[in-house]
Amino acid sequence: MSQARRPPEVAIFQGHRPELKPAAVRIVIDTIRAFTHTQVAFEGGAERILLVASIDEARRRARQHPGWLLAGERNAVKPADFDLGNSPALTARAQLQGRTLVLTTSNGVQAVAHAAHDFEGLLLVTGLANAGSTVAATRAYLNAHPEPSPTVQILASHPEGDEDLATAQWLEARLHGLAQPDDTRAIRRVWECRAARKFADPTRPEYLSDDIPFCARRADAPFAMVVERQGSDLWLTRQPL
Repeated sequence: MSQARRPPEVAIFQGHRPELKPAAVRIVIDTIRAFTHTQVAFEGGAERILLVASIDEARRRARQHPGWLLAGERNAVKPADFDLGNSPALTARAQLQGRTLVLTTSNGVQAVAHAAHDFEGLLLVTGLANAGSTVAATRAYLNAHPEPSPTVQILASHPEGDEDLATAQWLEARLHGLAQPDDTRAIRRVWECRAARKFADPTRPEYLSDDIPFCARRADAPFAMVVERQGSDLWLTRQPL
């Protein structure tokens, strides 16, 4: 009789550049807002997204490819010359069918660049909304690449953000087959976190309060978001489930 497969060992880290040991799967979280934004962009028809660490490099790549759209933020604000910011609410209204985006952000993209260094396993990104699809993709990969004691590393990219930690703990529970913390608790933590309060502040018009309902929800897409390395480039693509 075959032995039941053990659940993976899960390690949670906070911040952009934690010290990482070998792992089978790495998951980078940016709930408010980068990897909620990318989910919305893919749902709106975007074909692929190039993740770029610096604003100058993002501009250079967009100049090389006039049909590509510049997207991203610094300090949560869209640079004046960018086509899109990092807003899921505004991106949900954009015409993106078949388009390629170049995305640079303060937290999530930086953490992806770190997680991808010398890594050969499955690298996923997610916010809370697509966390269930991320779990499904992780399980499928581990089933296809069996190891005696597989490790999943989860990077909550905001160094202090409870929204990313809440998502990380939700992922950890589901990977271990547990039902708690449940959706309601995770969603509440996103609504109550410091970043959400900042976006809801009526004295800060540079922040769009409409973004938070996109981030503070569970709304799995029929795909996971996978980072693929092509040369020195990091491309975010959809992996159908």
